[in-house]
Amino acid sequence: MTPLIQAATMLALAAIAAPDAAIAQDMLGGVPVIDKLDVNTLPRGKLTTYWFKAAETNNGQWLYVPVIVARGAEDGKRLLLNSGIHGDELNGIRVVQLVMADIDVTKLKGTVIGIPGLNVSGSLHANRQMYLSADGGALVDLNRNMPGDEAKGNNGIRFDGRVWNRLWAGNVDLVIDMHTQSTGTAYPLYVWADVRLDGVQKIAEALNPDVIKYDPGDKGTVETEFDRAKIPAVTFELGRAKTWQHDLILRAVSGINRVMVAEGMLAPPAATPATLQKPFIGNETTSINASSGGFVELHVALLDKVTKGQSLATQMNPFGAVVKEYTAPQDGLVLAIGDEPTREPGSLIVRLIHWNPQDSCKQGC
Repeated sequence: MTPLIQAATMLALAAIAAPDAAIAQDMLGGVPVIDKLDVNTLPRGKLTTYWFKAAETNNGQWLYVPVIVARGAEDGKRLLLNSGIHGDELNGIRVVQLVMADIDVTKLKGTVIGIPGLNVSGSLHANRQMYLSADGGALVDLNRNMPGDEAKGNNGIRFDGRVWNRLWAGNVDLVIDMHTQSTGTAYPLYVWADVRLDGVQKIAEALNPDVIKYDPGDKGTVETEFDRAKIPAVTFELGRAKTWQHDLILRAVSGINRVMVAEGMLAPPAATPATLQKPFIGNETTSINASSGGFVELHVALLDKVTKGQSLATQMNPFGAVVKEYTAPQDGLVLAIGDEPTREPGSLIVRLIHWNPQDSCKQGC
């Protein structure tokens, strides 16, 4: 068992620091329940855990989001580590647990807020999205509705509004929002970065992923809405959904520690750090999607370099007869794959990333 994993196990048994009376509402399993977080009221040099009241459900009960806050002995940057906004994307949850367990708050400058699984509803349903019970049931993507509105809209929009206004607003200077590819597909260690905002590229490079995509972002996502608020944020993709991939998890932990060193939150390590790989930098992606249903056999793997016209995959019908051959429309690097054999029309088979030299794409297109 690694020291990080041992530390994470001990975290559950650690004493919980006394909460500030102004924000503690109740107790749940010995953990304080809060309706609003203000990190400036928390004791310095302490690690605290909370349940945050994120959304009221149709039967009047609440969804509670787990929150871990490490406030250093000295002031510094305030880093948000968010995970699990998509309920089937689990690698980031373990990353948050390990990073928070390993922080020595007596040596930390600043504050780290760790969210080990934001989308409680999605997690309960093993689903990417939040389940809504209204009108017979529906699903909503919490990462397309930020910053939400806690006073109106469907319950997903209200959930986002409460999280944004009561948990994050006024508490955050830097953001790493952790994801994986969707169920049935896979990424390597991969960062989306809107490098038009100062500070974003610094975070992306310190994480040292396999791939960095310069990208203008998508409205309503955690990353983009923080960037729009001039708070540097990145989306950090870690492999596959519905599993814990320990190699990627430990690489992500190391990357986040490097971010904290780069931002002056932690002292540099005493030992000389290992030489880091150079990430592939791209600014444009091309998705090759299934044109029909059937069984797909891939001929490439993640991070393979491919050339235009190269065979990527073969699709067969239930009898094993070939119905489609998929080839690379251009040179590039394999960024994502559909790693479940069955593919319905329109679903991802392979996604390539490359560098488009046009001026309009230099910062992402």
